[in-house]
Amino acid sequence: MISIIIPVLNEASHIAEVLKHTLSLHGEFEIIVVDGGSNDATMQIVGSFPEVKTCISRKGRSHQMNAGAAMAKGEILLFLHADTFLPENSLLKIEAVMANKSLAGGSFFLKFDHKHWILSFYTGLSKINSSFFTYGDHAIFIRHSVFKKIKGYKPLSFMEDIEIQFRLKREGKFVKLPFGVVTSARRFVEAGPVKQFFLDVFLVGLYHIGFSANSLKRFYKDWNSSAKLKEQKHG
Repeated sequence: MISIIIPVLNEASHIAEVLKHTLSLHGEFEIIVVDGGSNDATMQIVGSFPEVKTCISRKGRSHQMNAGAAMAKGEILLFLHADTFLPENSLLKIEAVMANKSLAGGSFFLKFDHKHWILSFYTGLSKINSSFFTYGDHAIFIRHSVFKKIKGYKPLSFMEDIEIQFRLKREGKFVKLPFGVVTSARRFVEAGPVKQFFLDVFLVGLYHIGFSANSLKRFYKDWNSSAKLKEQKHG
Protein backbone atom coordinates (compact mmCIF):
# COMPACT_ATOMS: atom_id res chain seq x y z
CA MET A 1 0.00 0.00 0.00
CA ILE A 2 1.05 3.58 -0.65
CA SER A 3 0.47 6.31 1.92
CA ILE A 4 -0.03 9.66 0.18
CA ILE A 5 0.92 12.45 2.58
CA ILE A 6 -0.23 15.98 1.74
CA PRO A 7 1.00 18.87 3.93
CA VAL A 8 -1.36 21.85 3.77
CA LEU A 9 -1.46 25.45 4.92
CA ASN A 10 -4.25 27.68 3.58
CA GLU A 11 -4.87 25.60 0.46
CA ALA A 12 -8.65 26.07 0.18
CA SER A 13 -8.39 27.05 -3.48
CA HIS A 14 -6.67 23.81 -4.57
CA ILE A 15 -7.19 21.01 -2.07
CA ALA A 16 -10.66 19.81 -3.17
CA GLU A 17 -9.62 19.35 -6.79
CA VAL A 18 -6.39 17.60 -5.81
CA LEU A 19 -8.19 15.23 -3.43
CA LYS A 20 -10.86 14.38 -6.02
CA HIS A 21 -8.19 13.60 -8.58
CA THR A 22 -6.04 11.59 -6.16
CA LEU A 23 -8.98 9.53 -4.91
CA SER A 24 -9.75 8.56 -8.51
CA LEU A 25 -6.37 6.88 -9.00
CA HIS A 26 -5.98 3.11 -9.27
CA GLY A 27 -4.16 1.13 -6.62
CA GLU A 28 -4.17 0.43 -2.91
CA PHE A 29 -3.55 3.65 -1.01
CA GLU A 30 -4.48 5.94 1.83
CA ILE A 31 -4.44 9.74 1.88
CA ILE A 32 -3.25 11.66 4.93
CA VAL A 33 -3.68 15.45 4.98
CA VAL A 34 -1.53 17.20 7.57
CA ASP A 35 -2.53 20.74 8.46
CA GLY A 36 0.05 23.22 9.71
CA GLY A 37 -2.45 25.73 11.11
CA SER A 38 -4.65 26.87 8.24
CA ASN A 39 -6.89 29.85 8.94
CA ASP A 40 -9.00 29.49 5.81
CA ALA A 41 -11.49 26.76 4.83
CA THR A 42 -8.86 24.15 3.97
CA MET A 43 -9.71 21.66 6.71
CA GLN A 44 -13.46 22.12 6.35
CA ILE A 45 -13.03 21.15 2.71
CA VAL A 46 -10.83 18.19 3.61
CA GLY A 47 -13.46 17.12 6.12
CA SER A 48 -15.96 16.70 3.29
CA PHE A 49 -13.86 13.75 2.08
CA PRO A 50 -14.54 10.98 4.63
CA GLU A 51 -11.99 8.67 2.99
CA VAL A 52 -9.16 11.08 3.85
CA LYS A 53 -7.29 10.85 7.15
CA THR A 54 -6.19 14.07 8.84
CA CYS A 55 -3.86 15.28 11.53
CA ILE A 56 -2.56 18.56 12.91
CA SER A 57 1.12 19.39 13.09
CA ARG A 58 3.52 22.17 13.83
CA LYS A 59 3.79 24.50 10.82
CA GLY A 60 6.47 23.63 8.29
CA ARG A 61 6.55 21.01 5.54
CA SER A 62 9.24 18.91 7.22
CA HIS A 63 7.27 18.74 10.49
CA GLN A 64 4.01 18.08 8.66
CA MET A 65 5.41 15.35 6.44
CA ASN A 66 7.02 13.62 9.41
CA ALA A 67 3.70 13.78 11.29
CA GLY A 68 1.90 12.21 8.34
CA ALA A 69 4.54 9.50 8.03
CA ALA A 70 4.17 8.67 11.73
CA MET A 71 0.54 7.62 11.19
CA ALA A 72 1.04 6.07 7.74
CA LYS A 73 0.33 2.37 7.17
CA GLY A 74 1.81 2.02 3.70
CA GLU A 75 5.06 0.34 2.71
CA ILE A 76 5.75 3.35 0.48
CA LEU A 77 5.35 7.01 1.44
CA LEU A 78 4.42 9.47 -1.30
CA PHE A 79 4.76 13.14 -0.40
CA LEU A 80 2.40 15.25 -2.51
CA HIS A 81 2.04 19.02 -2.59
CA ALA A 82 -1.49 20.35 -2.21
CA ASP A 83 -1.51 21.93 -5.69
CA THR A 84 -0.03 18.98 -7.57
CA PHE A 85 -1.74 16.28 -9.65
CA LEU A 86 -0.32 12.80 -10.05
CA PRO A 87 -0.31 11.19 -13.51
CA GLU A 88 -2.71 8.41 -14.47
CA ASN A 89 -1.73 5.00 -13.05
CA SER A 90 1.05 6.71 -11.07
CA LEU A 91 0.52 4.57 -7.98
CA LEU A 92 0.71 1.36 -9.98
CA LYS A 93 3.90 2.64 -11.59
CA ILE A 94 5.43 3.38 -8.19
CA GLU A 95 4.54 -0.08 -6.89
CA ALA A 96 6.05 -1.71 -9.96
CA VAL A 97 9.34 0.15 -9.79
CA MET A 98 9.66 -0.18 -6.00
CA ALA A 99 9.45 -3.96 -6.32
CA ASN A 100 13.17 -3.53 -6.95
CA LYS A 101 14.46 -3.72 -3.37
CA SER A 102 17.64 -1.82 -4.28
CA LEU A 103 15.59 1.37 -4.62
CA ALA A 104 15.22 3.65 -1.62
CA GLY A 105 12.85 6.01 -3.38
CA GLY A 106 12.28 8.24 -6.35
CA SER A 107 10.15 10.95 -7.90
CA PHE A 108 8.35 12.05 -11.04
CA PHE A 109 9.40 14.96 -13.20
CA LEU A 110 7.53 18.28 -13.17
CA LYS A 111 5.05 19.89 -15.54
CA PHE A 112 3.14 23.13 -15.04
CA ASP A 113 -0.43 24.28 -15.56
CA HIS A 114 0.82 27.45 -17.27
CA LYS A 115 2.65 27.89 -20.57
CA HIS A 116 5.93 29.82 -20.68
CA TRP A 117 9.21 28.99 -22.34
CA ILE A 118 11.16 29.06 -19.07
CA LEU A 119 8.69 26.63 -17.51
CA SER A 120 9.13 24.27 -20.46
CA PHE A 121 12.88 24.51 -19.92
CA TYR A 122 12.34 23.82 -16.21
CA THR A 123 10.35 20.69 -17.13
CA GLY A 124 13.28 19.45 -19.20
CA LEU A 125 15.70 19.95 -16.33
CA SER A 126 13.34 18.17 -13.92
CA LYS A 127 13.77 14.95 -15.92
CA ILE A 128 17.41 14.77 -14.79
CA ASN A 129 17.92 12.37 -11.90
CA SER A 130 19.87 14.71 -9.64
CA SER A 131 19.13 16.41 -6.32
CA PHE A 132 19.97 19.68 -8.05
CA PHE A 133 16.88 19.28 -10.24
CA THR A 134 14.55 17.25 -7.97
CA TYR A 135 12.31 19.01 -5.45
CA GLY A 136 9.33 18.29 -3.25
CA ASP A 137 6.77 19.32 -5.84
CA HIS A 138 7.97 16.43 -8.03
CA ALA A 139 6.10 14.04 -5.68
CA ILE A 140 8.98 12.28 -3.94
CA PHE A 141 8.27 8.72 -2.80
CA ILE A 142 10.30 6.80 -0.22
CA ARG A 143 10.30 3.25 1.07
CA HIS A 144 8.75 3.47 4.55
CA SER A 145 11.43 1.31 6.16
CA VAL A 146 14.16 3.54 4.72
CA PHE A 147 12.33 6.69 5.85
CA LYS A 148 12.29 5.34 9.40
CA LYS A 149 15.93 4.30 9.23
CA ILE A 150 17.08 7.80 8.25
CA LYS A 151 14.66 9.35 10.78
CA GLY A 152 12.61 11.21 8.19
CA TYR A 153 12.91 14.81 7.16
CA LYS A 154 15.24 17.04 9.11
CA PRO A 155 13.44 19.99 10.79
CA LEU A 156 14.55 22.50 8.18
CA SER A 157 12.51 25.52 7.14
CA PHE A 158 13.78 25.18 3.56
CA MET A 159 15.55 22.67 1.30
CA GLU A 160 14.26 19.68 3.29
CA ASP A 161 13.37 18.00 -0.01
CA ILE A 162 16.94 18.23 -1.28
CA GLU A 163 18.62 17.37 2.01
CA ILE A 164 16.72 14.10 2.44
CA GLN A 165 17.89 12.93 -0.99
CA PHE A 166 21.51 13.04 0.21
CA ARG A 167 20.68 10.59 3.01
CA LEU A 168 18.33 8.47 0.91
CA LYS A 169 21.00 7.76 -1.67
CA ARG A 170 23.24 6.28 1.03
CA GLU A 171 20.57 3.64 1.62
CA GLY A 172 19.74 2.73 -1.96
CA LYS A 173 19.14 4.00 -5.46
CA PHE A 174 16.86 6.93 -6.29
CA VAL A 175 14.84 6.69 -9.51
CA LYS A 176 13.31 9.42 -11.65
CA LEU A 177 10.18 8.07 -13.31
CA PRO A 178 9.52 9.11 -16.95
CA PHE A 179 6.10 10.55 -16.07
CA GLY A 180 5.22 14.07 -15.07
CA VAL A 181 3.14 15.45 -12.22
CA VAL A 182 1.30 18.67 -13.01
CA THR A 183 1.70 21.46 -10.49
CA SER A 184 0.43 25.01 -10.16
CA ALA A 185 2.71 27.68 -11.63
CA ARG A 186 1.29 30.23 -9.18
CA ARG A 187 4.60 31.23 -7.60
CA PHE A 188 6.12 31.72 -11.05
CA VAL A 189 3.15 33.75 -12.24
CA GLU A 190 3.26 35.87 -9.09
CA ALA A 191 7.00 36.58 -9.10
CA GLY A 192 7.57 36.39 -12.86
CA PRO A 193 8.61 33.08 -14.46
CA VAL A 194 12.15 34.05 -15.42
CA LYS A 195 12.89 35.77 -12.10
CA GLN A 196 11.56 32.84 -10.06
CA PHE A 197 13.44 30.29 -12.16
CA PHE A 198 16.81 31.97 -11.68
CA LEU A 199 16.13 32.54 -7.99
CA ASP A 200 15.41 28.82 -7.56
CA VAL A 201 18.59 27.82 -9.38
CA PHE A 202 20.67 30.36 -7.47
CA LEU A 203 19.41 29.26 -4.04
CA VAL A 204 19.75 25.54 -4.80
CA GLY A 205 23.27 26.18 -6.06
CA LEU A 206 24.22 27.99 -2.85
CA TYR A 207 22.77 25.15 -0.78
CA HIS A 208 24.79 22.57 -2.69
CA ILE A 209 28.04 24.45 -2.04
CA GLY A 210 27.41 24.64 1.69
CA PHE A 211 25.14 27.57 2.59
CA SER A 212 22.66 26.64 5.32
CA ALA A 213 19.00 26.16 4.46
CA ASN A 214 17.89 28.54 7.20
CA SER A 215 20.14 31.33 5.93
CA LEU A 216 18.72 30.95 2.41
CA LYS A 217 15.07 30.76 3.46
CA ARG A 218 14.79 34.54 3.89
CA PHE A 219 15.25 34.95 0.14
CA TYR A 220 12.39 32.57 -0.68
CA LYS A 221 8.79 33.68 -0.30
CA ASP A 222 6.17 31.24 0.90
CA TRP A 223 3.15 31.77 -1.30
CA ASN A 224 -0.23 30.21 -1.78
CA SER A 225 -3.34 31.55 -3.43
CA SER A 226 -5.45 31.60 -0.27
CA ALA A 227 -2.91 33.67 1.61
CA LYS A 228 -2.49 35.96 -1.37
CA LEU A 229 -6.22 36.57 -1.61
CA LYS A 230 -6.25 37.40 2.07
CA GLU A 231 -3.42 39.88 1.59
CA GLN A 232 -5.27 41.53 -1.28
CA LYS A 233 -8.47 41.71 0.74
CA HIS A 234 -6.78 43.45 3.66
CA GLY A 235 -4.19 45.35 1.66
